[in-house]
Amino acid sequence: MSGEQDDHGHAAHRNSAAEDSLGYRPVSSLAVAALIIGCVSALALVSPVVWVVPLVGVALAVVAVRDVSRSGVAKAGGLAAVAGLALALGFGAQAVTAAATARWLAAARAEAAAGFWLEAVCDGRSDDARSMCGPDAAAHVDDAAVWCAAERARIRCIGSGETPGSWAVSASRGGSRLDLVVEPVVSTTGGRATERWLVTSVVRSPAGGGE
Repeated sequence: MSGEQDDHGHAAHRNSAAEDSLGYRPVSSLAVAALIIGCVSALALVSPVVWVVPLVGVALAVVAVRDVSRSGVAKAGGLAAVAGLALALGFGAQAVTAAATARWLAAARAEAAAGFWLEAVCDGRSDDARSMCGPDAAAHVDDAAVWCAAERARIRCIGSGETPGSWAVSASRGGSRLDLVVEPVVSTTGGRATERWLVTSVVRSPAGGGE
């Protein structure tokens, strides 16, 4: 009987030792939170308003990695923390890149629209030029025609306009300049959306008022 109890005692000791060797570790709540925020960082692709989410995800993931790596504190969740960090960085970088690319493309389209309008004005196609204008800008087509000369104007987008979606474009030659505002107008015909750029403002700078 005594030998049987000893056997049970040794078995229990071996099981306890095995559990100690396996080393149960609690999962870091910071690592779990970092992984969740990393997934939510995909919202940054929708709007710049939520770009703060990837930043929070990166900061939280870094803290989580440190929490898991602390000496003397055995915690699981290292992979979750690293995955959260990768997701936050990836979505954040993609959001910034996409926004920068979209801005560059819009600025290039604004310059092209201003160039087409100015070409129509300088070629004497006043009706075509007016068809590319908003109501306020159409009244200044003749003034812009006087500004035209044989010298080719240099057209440059100088930034966003005052209204959302609009762009300020400068057309300069010699010592004078035309300051234009162009913006896209989307119309739907037959179920198809068409984007059309209009010149909404024309301001002629006086001679000698260069850039």
